This record gives sequence, structure tokens and C-alpha cells, in this order.
Amino acid sequence: MKTTSSYTLGIDIGGTFTDLVALNLLTGLCETEKVLTTPQSPQMGVKNGLIKLLPRIGGGHNISRVVHATTLFSNSVIERKGSKTGLVTSNGFKDTLELRRERKYDIYDLFLTFPQPLVSQDLRCEVPERIANTGKIITKLDEAAFIQTISILEKQGVTSIAISFVNSHINPVHEQLAGRLISSYFPQLATTLSSDISREPGEFERTSSAVINAFIKPLASDYIDQLHNVLQNSNIQASLMLMLSNGGLTHLQEAKRVPVQLLESGPAAGALSAALIGGKAGENRLLAFDMGGTTAKLAIVDDGNPEVSFSFEAARERRFAPGSGLPVCITTVELVEIGAGGGSIARKDSLGLLKTGPESAGSVPGPVCYDRGGADPTVTDADLVLGYLDASGFSEGSLSINSSKSAAALEKLGNQFEISPSEIALGIHEVVCENMAMAAQVHLAKKGRDPRDYTLYATGGAAPVHACAIADRLGIRRVIIPPAAGVGSALGLTLAPARVDRSISIGKVLSDIKPLELENLFSELEEEADSVILESIKTSNISKRRLAELRYSGQGAVLVVDITKAFSSDVPLQAINDAFNEAHQKAYGRYFDATAVEFITARVEAQAATIIDELQPKLSTPIKADVLNKDREILLPGNESYKKVDVFQRNALSHGQKIKGPALIEEGQSTTVLPENTNIDVDPVGNLIIEIIDIEKENKFSSTQIDNPIHLEILWNKVIAAADEAAASLLRSSFSTVVRESYDFSCVITDATGNSLAQASDSIPSFIGTLPDTVKHFINHFSPENLSAGDVLITNDPYFGTGHLPDISVCKPLFNGGKLIGFSASTAHAPDIGGKIRSPEPREVYEEGLQIPMLKLINNGTVNETLMTILRKNVRVADQVEGDLEAQISALGIMEKRINDILNDYQLRDLSELSKAVCRRTELATRQEINNLPDGIYKASVATDGLSEQPIEIMVEITIREDTVTVDFSGSSQQVAKAINCPLCYTRAMTSYAVKSALAPELPNNDGALRAITVVAPEGSIVNPQHPASVGSRVLTGHYIPALIMDALSKVAPKRVLAGAGSPIWCVNISGTNEKGIPITGLFFFNGGMGASAQADGLSCVSWPSNISSTPAEEIENRLPVRILKRALRKNSGGVGKHNGGEGQIVELEYTGVTDGVLAFLADRIKTPAKGLSGGGDGAMGILKINGQVIDPKMQHIIPPGSLITLATPGGGGYGTKL
Repeated sequence: MKTTSSYTLGIDIGGTFTDLVALNLLTGLCETEKVLTTPQSPQMGVKNGLIKLLPRIGGGHNISRVVHATTLFSNSVIERKGSKTGLVTSNGFKDTLELRRERKYDIYDLFLTFPQPLVSQDLRCEVPERIANTGKIITKLDEAAFIQTISILEKQGVTSIAISFVNSHINPVHEQLAGRLISSYFPQLATTLSSDISREPGEFERTSSAVINAFIKPLASDYIDQLHNVLQNSNIQASLMLMLSNGGLTHLQEAKRVPVQLLESGPAAGALSAALIGGKAGENRLLAFDMGGTTAKLAIVDDGNPEVSFSFEAARERRFAPGSGLPVCITTVELVEIGAGGGSIARKDSLGLLKTGPESAGSVPGPVCYDRGGADPTVTDADLVLGYLDASGFSEGSLSINSSKSAAALEKLGNQFEISPSEIALGIHEVVCENMAMAAQVHLAKKGRDPRDYTLYATGGAAPVHACAIADRLGIRRVIIPPAAGVGSALGLTLAPARVDRSISIGKVLSDIKPLELENLFSELEEEADSVILESIKTSNISKRRLAELRYSGQGAVLVVDITKAFSSDVPLQAINDAFNEAHQKAYGRYFDATAVEFITARVEAQAATIIDELQPKLSTPIKADVLNKDREILLPGNESYKKVDVFQRNALSHGQKIKGPALIEEGQSTTVLPENTNIDVDPVGNLIIEIIDIEKENKFSSTQIDNPIHLEILWNKVIAAADEAAASLLRSSFSTVVRESYDFSCVITDATGNSLAQASDSIPSFIGTLPDTVKHFINHFSPENLSAGDVLITNDPYFGTGHLPDISVCKPLFNGGKLIGFSASTAHAPDIGGKIRSPEPREVYEEGLQIPMLKLINNGTVNETLMTILRKNVRVADQVEGDLEAQISALGIMEKRINDILNDYQLRDLSELSKAVCRRTELATRQEINNLPDGIYKASVATDGLSEQPIEIMVEITIREDTVTVDFSGSSQQVAKAINCPLCYTRAMTSYAVKSALAPELPNNDGALRAITVVAPEGSIVNPQHPASVGSRVLTGHYIPALIMDALSKVAPKRVLAGAGSPIWCVNISGTNEKGIPITGLFFFNGGMGASAQADGLSCVSWPSNISSTPAEEIENRLPVRILKRALRKNSGGVGKHNGGEGQIVELEYTGVTDGVLAFLADRIKTPAKGLSGGGDGAMGILKINGQVIDPKMQHIIPPGSLITLATPGGGGYGTKL
């Protein structure tokens, strides 16, 4: 009698290979196949793989389910190979895709670009309709106008339509009506409603998601049908399921309807494989680490589930730069990409240090050893020379490897450092391991996690080589290397559950919600999710979780809390409140029992298993007992010479076999490197379980080696990572939106004299050099003998800090062995500091708020409660101010711990030698860039709007002499009796930022970068006011300085600078009452255009130089008594030239408060335009009106309910004469 088996087939189509895995659902045995991907017709690669695989499982009729993941749709977005798409928005919002969030992803790159919208301007339309943030219909959808608009788009060749109306996440009725109209009148068009993709606030992110879905929707439908035909022609009649980015499965029709959910399906499958295979090995807390040829990826697995995010970015301009892509609002397994892979290129950087990645040789030409034309040594070349890889068996012999070429390339690079090929190879290995470990450390810090609580799960060809070294650096003691790691994603597909995520915006204070309404809302979401799962698989066991995004009223951050059990309580709302307080206490160390909780978003997560729990996947390849082990000489870190170690063949290992390092374990696609402090056990299904033993390591490092280019690179990376980890913690635990949304904060580490070693990567330009100067002021005020390890110092003195009172700076002296060795410091913009609502009106600093002199906030471990009481009493939002301050103090502690770990690990007495080495190299590199310019004196001046009765002029004379730059502001206007004075600390920061951006943008921030720059500013001038001059609106002067510096430098470095920008920053401060009569205060930002350059047009509506994000219109309306009627590009506002200046924007607001409100502005360039350069035209000047009347932005304004405010931000200057 013939028996049949039942298999699940997983198909993962990647950029290079297509992987197939057939999992026997009875035995758990797997058959695998790997074939080349066929990019022009991806389904043909599947067909080729099936021809090889199906005979081994008895034919296609034995397959009961097919699960598929692909990068096809992601690639189509990257390559812009989708459908011709149209976009229809609410009146006034068709430019949402171009306006973005107005923040640069690299503050020093003057010439960066953003990805172009998938819908061109001529295919973006708007129609009359409007829904309020409460869900109330203000203006009904004009059906006739909508039908006419779609008709016009169709005649232009559009085949897919995206609809995105403001506040449709609250009430989608107009979008749903629009969808029905298209179905009735234009059934041939594909349609995407933004409310079908996301029910969360943020019009830019939701519109972007809808457009991406519309762009790939026809392509996805055609591709899925073609793949289905290939399967049927291979006698596979089983249902085809698609892997979602959230790590679950769905059926064909759902995948065709919302293909945007598939964008990250391949990587998600890899993380899911780690969770399921790792869980069966007894581990439910994993760091899933995948390292391939170009990148490394990291995912967190907790309680057996990969951590998910509710957004990600597609088609990044820079692969590893957050903010450089197109936002997508879907649930996705959260993956962090690190620019480190086997093909990562090693080089000597401008500081003379060894750098590895993120540039990669890829697969073509690939590492030097591939012998395909690659010339630069890579990580793979280094691993080969170190003996970790076997040239004869590399990638199962599919590549012919030339070891001698690797050695020659490494010798050439080693000569640049005057070291041997083996030493440079070991340096490359250590640097890349350090880079990956530090990236993981920072990512985990953002999540509030400790890596020591996890097991590392390593997949990918390059990961097993580096896994133990990375784990050891992170303090992880256990590593799992699964069998056939090279097809891990395809295996994950066969194990994936059916899963659906649904969400809906709430946007209410918890006490205003009725329990029955909340229960009904969750029930509706669950019913919708259940129906999708039941269309995907037959099951009676669907697990569900109810999640809530919650925050305290006025808080910037949200926490996702599992509230499933709360609905079993007699008082569910109180149970939700208690669950949030508990989660907040756990995440941030405190909670606010008296503060109202806001329910932002409701989420439902539903899933159902597709395999039985007892199934243990394992390879069907038989153990080859006759395989002979061998040995090879390798060079491990800490050893001075190569040592012979045993080399084991993985398919010859048996269950229970134990191996002690050092050793190598080889298999077809990878090699596992076992250092000396490791023991390995083989579990029943073939996983390698590696235990890393804590041993006392002999550290041969000495302070005389600190300037070694390899050691210094590693040490410095550790210091920078310490600052970045602290910044990540501060950002995660901050309370206010001004920190979390606008990144208005910084962290810095200095030596004992206040010289900066490292500043957090996410710092904004305002803090360049200012925070280290504040540390030096602290040192002068408190002599070192009066400081202790338990102290925290504090000030917001604008003349010793960052230039205005809202920036609170805290500083912690660092001690090691009883000796003062340095300082950790942080500054953050407080949401309030008392005084008047921020405006240029104050005449003296005393009017601007609470002044905190240089004090000890914490004295030898004891908090200064008197100071805290004064602070609470003098600010409007004490909980937010105190919460942010505690986040800053926590960040100081993180830097303290990391620095002491570095000193102890490397047996350093203090930071002085490290500081000297770091700063010396940076200073030399900076001076070299300056020395490349011709000596001379270069002048420029700029007129600001000043005051109504008093014009302001800033003058600059830049002297370049050999390797120094002197920037002299003599001749500038005198200080004034308004708050637009710019303190010297801020003048220095803006000057340093401009010089660095133009001449040395890639050099890191530390004290050495500023030593070649001298700033001269006469006392009593507008750029160096004397106490008690008011300075709260310093940006209205200080933000002119970068463009002024570049105007002067354009005479000597015309291709390195920008024309004038539509800056200073434009900020609206509003105080009023909402519809419930509750007093509300808030601020939000809008920006003008950047100046053009010799290479390109200026960017439109970008925050420069401040780099502060704008707030979405829907978020503003939810928080404040304001309705955004229009937010659009201001056409033709950029200066005309060979390259045009960036456009400003037009914003129309309605004040919806129930009593009179108070408006205050930070706005300039209303009288003076942004200057063009080299013959380019000036940008358009700004406009500011209330109820149609031009107003003075330097004054506060009382406005009645219903008032209309119009802002037209300035355009940037043009560059060059228009031809």
C-alpha cells in the first residue's frame, strides 16, 4: 500500500539566491534547495528549484501548503518599477509627500537628497472634504468633483489610485465613499484607501504607506497569479500563502489587497525561524543575528516572539541612515541593519584609523579573493588570511578562491599602517566585531534591554565566524548556530503562523472612554482579524492579544501595553490605567498616578499555529560518519602567532558530541569559529549550542599603544557608543515631545579638563562645542577637590550653557579608583522654564523664566530637594520637566558605567591619553582640510529683520592662514533690548557647524575638530551680548550665521557651500483653551527652503540649521485648539538660478479654542530675503498674517476664537546665473 507524506513548502526569493525548504509535517525532516534568482522573471527561479526538489519528496502532490516570501515588491519601490499612480487628498494637502517631516538625516551633509515621491506632482490632486480630529464631518466630500478628478487622472494613464484624507484614521467615511465611487465609475482602476493601511495619526506616514501600496498593487496581483500558475504546473494543488512583514501568513486575496504588508516578508521569516527553532532549543529570549555579504541584521526575540515595530522605511537613500527612506505604517518584525558583512571594505580613513564598512564590495566584484576584479580588502579576505575559512571548500566549492590575492591586498593595506598582513587582518576582524557589538548595544539601549539576558542565534554565511566574538563583547554567554543556516528564512516560512494585526486610532483621555464602547471596538477589530485568518487556514484555535498605545497627557512617548487581562476586571479602565503605570515604572523608573492617561491607539494581534508544537525541524541529510576531521593554523585575537586547531565537519557531528575551543566547525555555507573560552554541545536536531566561559583575560594592552590605529579605532568606537547608548536611553525615557520628536538634546563625554572625546551622533548643531564648554565652566566653578562620584551638577545659565534658558545642562564627574578621570554631560530642551510664553518680547533675561545658577543638583548622592521644589513651582508642566531631567541623569549614569568598563578592561588610568590621541588626529585632519584652501581674507554681511525700529546687521571677516581659520564678527550690530541677542556660546556653535559642514563634514565631533577655529565677537554686540541681555529667541540671529559663513567661504570654496536659507526657524507658540475649557499650551515648527548649491537645487521645507522635526497636522489638531486648513509648497518661492533655491510652504491655521488665545512667533526673513550666490536670485520673503492683516512676529498677539493665521515661510536663495 502506497503511503503519502504531507509537506509545507517554503519559498524565499532573495536578491542573489532563491531558497526552497520542504518540511515533512509528520517527521520534521527538511529537504532544501538553493538556486540562482532570476530577477527578470522571479517565478522561473522557483520553477528551477522545484525541478530539483520535488523528486526528493515524491512529487508536488505531497505538498499541502506553500508559503512564499520575496524582496520583489521592496525592489520595485527602490527601482521605481511599479504602476503609474495617482494620489487624491483633502484640499490643501496634496504636497504632503514632499513636505515630509522637514528633518535632515545627516546634519553635516549639505548636499543630501531625499527619495522622490512615487507620485509626480501632476498626478497629485485634492478635493473638497474635511473631517475634524473628533471625527465630525466639517465639509462633505464633493462627489462630483471627486469623480471628475479621477477621470482626469485616468486620462493621464493612471492605473492605480491612493486616497488619503486628513483625519481619516479617526473617521474613514469619506475615504470609503471615495472607494465606492471608483468601484462604480472606474472599476478597472486599483484603489488603496489610507485608512485600510493604517488607522493611526500622521498624515505624511499614512499617505506614504497608501501610495506605496497603490504603486505595487497591480504588480503584486499579476506576480502572485503567475507564481500560482507555476505551482499548479508543477502538480502542486496546495493553497499558496504569503508571508507578511509581521512574521505571519495570509491568503492570496488579502495579499493582493494590501501588498505593502509583504515588503519585509523575507527578513521577517528569518527572525521567525530564530524564534521557533531557538524556542525548541529551550531559549525564548534571543538576539537573532544574521550576517551576509553586505549587511548584518539584528532582531530581538522575547517570550518566543520576534519584537515588532509599527513602522519602517522603504527605499532609503542611504541604507543605514534612518530618516532617509519612505515611511511605511505596517506591523513588521523589527530588524536593525548594520553596515558590516563579508564584503565590507577595510580602509585607512582621514584620521589614519582603520575603518571597516559600511561600503561593501557586494557580490560583484566581491572580496579580492573572489578574483573578479575586487581590489580593496574585505572582511572575508581578512577571515581567509586568519585561517578561519578554507579556500578549497569555500561555499561548497561553488567559487574558486584566490588566497594569494587576499594576502597581497592585505599586505598593501598593512603597509599604510606599517604592520604585517596578519596584523591588519586581525585588526579588520576585531574592528568589524566591535562595530556590530556596539550597534547591538545601542539598539538594545533604545529598548531598555540588557544583552546579557539573551542568547545569540547566528545565521548567514558570515555570522558563525564572528558570533562568539560579538557575544563575548556583549556579555552574552550562550550562542546557537542552527544547521543549514543559509536557508533559515525559507525554513521560517514553513513554521510561520497565520497572523493578522489590526489597529484603530482612539486619541482620548482614558477617563473619557466608556468601557462598553472600548469593548465593542476591540471586538470589531478581533472579528475582522478572525475572518482573515479563517480565510487563510482551517483552525478553531486563534489566540488574540489586545494592545494599547498609551501615554500620560502631554507626554511625547507612547508605551505599547498588553491590556488583554484588563477586560476581565470589573473596572477595565482602572485596570488599563494600572497596567500602564506598571509598564511606565518598569520602562522609565517612575510613574505619575495623578496625571491623566491618554489612549492613543488600540491594536489587536491575532494568530493561529500552522504546525503542531511537538514538530522538531531537522535536516534529512544523513550523518557522514566516515568524514575525517583535520586541522588548520589560525590566528585568534589575543594570540601573537598562528596556532594549529582541530577542524570538524559539521555533518559528521553526532547528538551529544562535545567540543572545546579553540576549534573550527565547517559546513557547506559557513564556518563556526570557536575561541579558547568556549565549549560546544550538539543537540538532538543538530544545533550547535556554544557556551562562552568567563575567564580572567590577560590584557596585553598598554597606554603606549593607545595611538595604534587599530586599538584607537576600537577604543574610540566604544566611547562613541557609550555616548550614543546614553542618548538612546534619554530619547526612550524622555517625557516631552520637544526631546522625543525634535531631538533637541545632546550627550557628551569629556576628559578631566573638559575636552570633548565624543558627542552623541543624534545631536543637533546648536550643541556643537557648547556642552563641552559648559563642562569647562563647571570645572572652573567647582574645583575638582570639591567634586565626588555621587555629584550631579546643573545649570541653565544661557551664557555658560547653550544660549537660552530652556536648555538644562547636567554634568556628572567620573571617578575611577578614587581619581577624577572625566565627565559625562547632557543637555535637553525643557518643555517649559517659566516666564513669558517664548517670544522675542522680553527685554532682560529675568523675564524669560527661571534661572538655575551652577549648583549641585545631587550632592554626594543626596538630591537637592530645595532646588527641585523651586523648579516644580516655576514651570507650567512640572511632571514633564522633571521626567526629562531624570532621563538626563540616567543617561549620565550609563556613560559613567561604560567609561569605567573601558578603563578597567584596557587598564587605563584615566581618559587623558585617549583624549590626546583622539583630539590630535582630528585636529590634524581638520587643519589639513583648511590648509588645502588658499590663504586670504573673505568677507560677507547679512541684514536680518531685526526689530521694527532697529535694523540688525551681522558682519563677518574670515581669515584663512595656513591651517587656521579666524572668524571675526567685528562691525556687527550692538545688542538690543529684545530677546534676539545671540550669546557667544551659540555664535561659536553655529560658526563651528558651518565651517565643519563646508570643510570637514565627515570628521567626528570632539575638541580637536574646533582647535583650528578661532571666533572673535566684540562684547556687547548682537553676537556676544552681555548679561542681563535677553537671549530666549537667539535663533532669530544665530541661524543666520551658517549661511553668512558660507557666503564668505563661497569666494574660496564655491562647490562646498549653500546659498542663503529660508531660516531662521519658524515656530508658532500658542496658549488657549480647548473645547472642554482646559488650558492648553504648545508649540510647533514650520520651515522654509534651503539654499541651492553649485551641484543641485535646494531642498524644500527643511529645518536648517536647527534640524528640528515638524509635527504632523493631525497631531497638532489632537493636542491643541488648532485646525490646519492648508499645508502646501509655496510655489516659485525659491530663488531663481542655475540651481533654484528650495521652496517655502504656506500654512493656514484656524484657532478653535473657546476663549481668546495668545500667539507668539519665532519668525524672520519677512523683510530680508535669503541671498542667492554666484548670480543666483534671492528667495521670496516670508509672510505672517492674522485674519488677513500683516503682523509683527516679534510681539505677542491676542486672538479670538475662529481667527485665521497664515504663514508663508521664506524660500532659499538660488545658485549661479540661470542660463
